[in-house]
Amino acid sequence: MTADATPGTTRSSLVTDDGARLAVYTDGPPDAGVTVVLSHGFLMTADVWRLQVRELSARRVRVVRYDQRAHGNSAPGSAATTVGRLGADLAHVIDVTAPRGPVVLAGHSLGGMAALTVAARDPDLILRRSPRVALISTACSSARLAPGNRPLDWLKAAARAGYSYPLCWLPAAADAARCQLPNRHPWALRPETQEQGAVPPPSRQAIHRTTTRHIAHLWRSMRAYTTENGLHALGSLADQVEIVTGELDDWIPLPQTRELARQLPHARLHEPVIGAGHRLPADKAGHPAVTKILIRMTESALRDSASTVSAR
Repeated sequence: MTADATPGTTRSSLVTDDGARLAVYTDGPPDAGVTVVLSHGFLMTADVWRLQVRELSARRVRVVRYDQRAHGNSAPGSAATTVGRLGADLAHVIDVTAPRGPVVLAGHSLGGMAALTVAARDPDLILRRSPRVALISTACSSARLAPGNRPLDWLKAAARAGYSYPLCWLPAAADAARCQLPNRHPWALRPETQEQGAVPPPSRQAIHRTTTRHIAHLWRSMRAYTTENGLHALGSLADQVEIVTGELDDWIPLPQTRELARQLPHARLHEPVIGAGHRLPADKAGHPAVTKILIRMTESALRDSASTVSAR
């Protein structure tokens, strides 16, 4: 893992076992009493957490976020880009960047699926580290084209099908079309672009360097995704897991959030944030709720750590 010595946010590189190079961004003091690890969603970057990073680092909390493989400044590896691989990446990020001390883990959307995958496939990590876990606008079952049964939901499903099927079955043709899009378009393909600086690129540039083949692998994996009731490790954390979503989430419908809460009966299920959509960490109505949850989790982790030290 190599780092750039820059003030404020520090950018570093972490290489996985299949050669994926992950861009990792660290804020806050290295000697902080707790580390918060943030995992972002599909077609986003670590920039989606910028408001939480600002608040947490100002409170002298160490914050680690990263671009998922094939997103932002992170390159794909030799293995297919799947939810399972993203879960393995997250476990690796935790092991390397926060090998000791209290950990708070927050996953948004696909990032939450990665956290659930860690719990299902590597329960020893969860049991050993006993993190506080925030699951934000996420699900424990497959991604859906239609988020509900309203007419508007079906219109959105038709629009998503209009681009998801070409992505999955005609990736080369999709790449040719993406190369013709203007630079500012979120789906534009500019593989030669090299991002500089310490901070992650904005989410609208999440896949400018990502060929359609990797997006297709990930979308198919999300469509087949399920935890298969493998969340016993998270269930053992009792009141350390919190679930929150937006009232107007048009990607993860409320029934999926309730199903996640059913699989984690000891978790705290918050009321949906009124007026908030899917991109909760950056949503105008939703970001204060996410920030408040993470601040409370870090304070709780610090109290428990201090109690453990004093009891020795």
